[in-house]
Amino acid sequence: MISYFIYTLISLGCSYTVYFLILRKQKTFQFNRFFLLVSFVLCLLAPFLEFEVFNNVPSISKIPIQTFNGTSDVSQSIEDLSIEGVEIKIPAQHNPLIYVYLAITSFLVFRFLKNFIKIQQLINGKYERFGKLKIIKTNDSEFVSSFFNYMFINENQALNNDDYLSIVKHETIHFEEKHSLDIIFIELMICVFWFNPFVWFYKKAILQNHEYIADDKSVSSGIDIENYSNTIINLGQKEYRIPLTSGFNFIQIKNRIIMLHQSKSSVLNRTLKMTFVSLLFAGIFVLSCTYKDTNEPLLVVVDAGHGGKDSGNFNEDDREKYIVLQITNLLASLSDEKVEIVLTRTNDEFLSLQERADFINNINPDLFLSLHCNAHNDSSIKGTEAYFNPKHKNAQTSLKYARILVEHQSDNFYSRGVKEAGFYLLKNTLVPGVYLELGFMTNESDSTVLSDKNQKEKIAKSIYEGLLKISNQIK
Repeated sequence: MISYFIYTLISLGCSYTVYFLILRKQKTFQFNRFFLLVSFVLCLLAPFLEFEVFNNVPSISKIPIQTFNGTSDVSQSIEDLSIEGVEIKIPAQHNPLIYVYLAITSFLVFRFLKNFIKIQQLINGKYERFGKLKIIKTNDSEFVSSFFNYMFINENQALNNDDYLSIVKHETIHFEEKHSLDIIFIELMICVFWFNPFVWFYKKAILQNHEYIADDKSVSSGIDIENYSNTIINLGQKEYRIPLTSGFNFIQIKNRIIMLHQSKSSVLNRTLKMTFVSLLFAGIFVLSCTYKDTNEPLLVVVDAGHGGKDSGNFNEDDREKYIVLQITNLLASLSDEKVEIVLTRTNDEFLSLQERADFINNINPDLFLSLHCNAHNDSSIKGTEAYFNPKHKNAQTSLKYARILVEHQSDNFYSRGVKEAGFYLLKNTLVPGVYLELGFMTNESDSTVLSDKNQKEKIAKSIYEGLLKISNQIK
């Protein structure tokens, strides 16, 4: 999420700079409007649109759940399972900045709704028709402004006929151009992306361009440019307007007067500049789509199943919770710049399934892997098998990863393949997930492997090699 915010900040900044330096003073108003809106939307979407061709560019059926033989509390002491050099990551606490963000966002949403309700109340009042507009007289603002086909004017506003016709024409163009949709859109975006300064710059640019369009079309309709300029000056001294509206006396007077009297550049010159801007933005957009840093390690949360009061499966010699804990600690010791391992637990402690799911979702890894040992009433059944959730949004990715992990256990156990299941963690986590059952504790040959220290190291290494293969495939 932080990467997304950074890249949208950079891409919006670059796009706004292109507008500011090249388009801001050009009388290509409709193209400017198109550029501002499209570039804004694409810059927000670009990080989600990674293209395979740029991957080398650094950038951003069900089966029943088996019934286990039972669990029991144990008080026996075990040898220290911690391994030197293993990086322990504590479950991350909620960042206080999240609460700040939510508080400010909530305030801005409340403000937006309050302003919208205020407009609705004005619209529900009396109005007079004038051409395409419905004129509403109000005391809420000294500004003349409009919201779709409703024009708001102070009931005490004294205007001569020419000024009144100029204002009506101006606000009619706002309605015909559907400028209110742009305003609602940018206001909603501010509620979400208020922390990005370029969103505020975009808002100012969009509103200013609206006025340029309305001014240009008003004068083009036959209104005298000097009289129109005087009307802008006379009505442009007010300081408050109804929120969410387009206003005749809104945006800097000086800029509007200059733009009104500025001559259009040649068609060739405008075409060249628009083409140049389009190519520049295309470059910005493509680079934004390749934001993922392919040098980043594969981030994997490894969950040692059971723990504490939950022993998991067991036989007369060992318990599942100890075996998988030793293997996960060994696996964490292999964590490097290619595969980064984060553990849900590093000692014999009980964690609820909800706590594990929350931890995984908070870390947001590329994959979570839950390690277990199997059991069955038939002691002849043996081998390793993996499970994935076929209903998960990342089902195909999970299936692919599960096959790789099972394949890399072929030197340790007989392969029972990949199966479907609806285990809690597979349903309540947001990332690709795999349950890996490392042999059957009820089978003599599997149990021998699981209880041997050297074999545990071999199992951990083979899991790492599977994760490394996954990492290479992603890149």
